[in-house]
Amino acid sequence: MPVMMRTIAFAFLLLFQAAQTTPPADAAKKALDQIQGSWQAVSLNGQNLPNGMEMTLSFSGDKYENWVNGALDERGTVKIDPSTKPPSIDFVIIEGGDAGKTQLGLVEVNGDSLILSFATPGNPTRPKTPSDAELYAVLRKKK
Repeated sequence: MPVMMRTIAFAFLLLFQAAQTTPPADAAKKALDQIQGSWQAVSLNGQNLPNGMEMTLSFSGDKYENWVNGALDERGTVKIDPSTKPPSIDFVIIEGGDAGKTQLGLVEVNGDSLILSFATPGNPTRPKTPSDAELYAVLRKKK
């Protein structure tokens, strides 16, 4: 095989590998689109929310807000990487008690169910599975 053809074949191989390892912008946008809107917490760490407690997580574009009993608790930006298995999610906390920290986690969307598994804010280690997360939340899409 002539040198020029080998060079072209090698370049195509590199481009193919890069396409396989880098999530396309449209895949990340599609993953972000799946979580848009407001979600009501059903349980935290396997326990139902206490009676009278209401927690809502709302997403608009790449922004999120967490509301507890009608008061804003936390606000920031969100990023999802759908190329990881399970998909990873990062909350960059801008406002609230953990402002300035990033919270690393995993995300799963099944219809009107959203499952979030997080490390504590500022912990640089992402959970590998929901069972080793420090915070595990199940939420339902608000109608």
